[in-house]
Amino acid sequence: MTQLKIEKADEQACLSALFTEYGLLSNGDKASIRRTVEPDDLQTNPVFYRLILQTMDSFNEPKSKAKARVFFDNLPNIGRVVYFLPFIKHQANSKSLGGILKEKNISERRLFLVMRSEYPEDLKHLRRLCQQFEESVDGVKSGNLLFFWGKDKNSSERSKRQLMRDFYLSKKPDESTVAEET
Repeated sequence: MTQLKIEKADEQACLSALFTEYGLLSNGDKASIRRTVEPDDLQTNPVFYRLILQTMDSFNEPKSKAKARVFFDNLPNIGRVVYFLPFIKHQANSKSLGGILKEKNISERRLFLVMRSEYPEDLKHLRRLCQQFEESVDGVKSGNLLFFWGKDKNSSERSKRQLMRDFYLSKKPDESTVAEET
């Protein structure tokens, strides 16, 4: 049996489908996900599995369905993305999660709390920050960030660095308009 290779475009299609299917859930199912205390708790929540199944069923072609099955087979990683779905609204080509945190004037101190915390506390702190804004983010970029966020320091380091990079290197709206006017 050959191993299917999941490419970036396939990941993006799966994450985009996940956001779409989450939007179609009933209010009660969304509340069930929202009330989840830790990302790993989702693996005992039937709504989580129904969401994954509905998302995989949204792919019609056999090849894309097979790739989606491989992508969604990684339940802990998908759980980290689903954990944030109640608080992240997806809009393609929007700002990154770090950029929105900067735009909403989230303090460095609160961001450093995320950076220095261990799993799952780091994700719980980040989720609390996401609860403070109702802006749309690029859900695919944020989904990738969360998907590869690991359970130990070494595996989450890349995602944490990306979040910091997005936070510090994104421009505030007033900075970009000043630059355009000059």
